[in-house]
Amino acid sequence: MVTLEVWYNQEPDNDHADGDPAILVSSAAELDALIAQVQADTKDVPVPSMVECSVAGDPKQGVFDMGIGQDRGFVVFMTPEAVQTQGDGDPAEYVTYDYMAHVREIPAGCEVAMDEVRRVARHFLETGSVPAGLVSAPSV
Repeated sequence: MVTLEVWYNQEPDNDHADGDPAILVSSAAELDALIAQVQADTKDVPVPSMVECSVAGDPKQGVFDMGIGQDRGFVVFMTPEAVQTQGDGDPAEYVTYDYMAHVREIPAGCEVAMDEVRRVARHFLETGSVPAGLVSAPSV
């Protein structure tokens, strides 16, 4: 099991200033609660959120972006060979996510059901390794 540092809305009244702490996630229950919180926070906005996750104290061990929508999302690992979830969307099309008020365009082909996003993120949290079955991410 690893502890993740998650960059999202670190404080209820977050001013996004330097020094805001990351959210620490150490269990599947905490991960599920974080995902549920992001979904609740963004249920009425047109663009889903993206969070960045890394291994606490050792980001070289693993960093990934996780898109969290109401029904769909994605996971992209920044490993020596970047890998991502693969859905049925057109990989030549792009969908927009919001990372801390910055637009991020993500290939539609990496969007999957939120159950798959949870499974992939839980696997990494529990094992510290990238799960099998992900595909190479194209250079953007």
